[in-house]
Amino acid sequence: MALPFFDLPTLDIGIPLQPFGIIVATGVLIGAEILRRYAFRHNVEDEDVRSLTMWIIVTGFIGAHVLDILMYEQDRLDREGPILLLKMWDGISSYGGFVGGAIGYFFWVWWKRATPGLIGDTIGVGLLPAFSIGRIGCSVVHDHIGRATSSSLGVDYPRNELIARSVYDELGGQGMVIRAHNLAYYELAYLIPVNVFILWLAFQKKRRLPAGLLAVLIPLLYAPVRFVLEFWRLNTSDPRWAGFTFAQWMSIVAFLGAGYAAWWLWKNGAPAPTPEELGKRPGGRKASLDALKREQARAAKASDDAAKPAARSGKKNKRSAAAADGEGGEE
Repeated sequence: MALPFFDLPTLDIGIPLQPFGIIVATGVLIGAEILRRYAFRHNVEDEDVRSLTMWIIVTGFIGAHVLDILMYEQDRLDREGPILLLKMWDGISSYGGFVGGAIGYFFWVWWKRATPGLIGDTIGVGLLPAFSIGRIGCSVVHDHIGRATSSSLGVDYPRNELIARSVYDELGGQGMVIRAHNLAYYELAYLIPVNVFILWLAFQKKRRLPAGLLAVLIPLLYAPVRFVLEFWRLNTSDPRWAGFTFAQWMSIVAFLGAGYAAWWLWKNGAPAPTPEELGKRPGGRKASLDALKREQARAAKASDDAAKPAARSGKKNKRSAAAADGEGGEE
């Protein structure tokens, strides 16, 4: 037994609606709502949420398309020329989206003078479910067909479907049905518990994690599994660069970078201020954090100043008591 092949039809309501596009759009909307809820828990202003979300979506999609063409579509780029880079609807890659989104994030944080930790966490808790729902789309439209397999987890692909995707020859080129890995399905199965774990950490009330730790935990958990799954990729769809696919190289970079960041944050990081600590100040802003630190420093100084007279009075009383004891002893 294996998983049966099925193909979702295109919906025609005057304009064709591709199943993949509908699922990806749904993921973006759900991810944006989760991002908004997390941001509001930390006093991040609505204007900042809208600006951040739009900026990350735009730069993410640009990066997803441009790197897909550069890393996976070299033959088409040679044939069609640079104009292919402007056809934003024609091909996306997940790591390209991560790179584009990261560029947008760093620029937005610099532009708005935002705190990178809290803003990174905010993006992460929205991006993870959005990306995972997008993997549902990849699974049902069979975007990531892997190597042939005899496993019962494989999908029995009809010959004509494999020919249409230009992978039939690499899969052996024999038979009316060939069983192969559906790599998006495997990745989706792994991402479900990762989503549960990350969202539980994000919305729990008791323990406060260092700001930014959620953001680096996501690539730390994702990169190793993605690296392993890439070994089942076909050369037809995923060319190798010095023995590894583009996604494998990016997984190495992501894992090492996230691992170092997680270690540093665990040792040196601090939780983002709570709404109670911020008062009416907006969250996610360096100006708010600086004002809070100054306020805490003044409160600590005032407490020390108030404690000094009491300490001096206590010492004076001790000396008086000692003197009285001395006089009593002489009598």
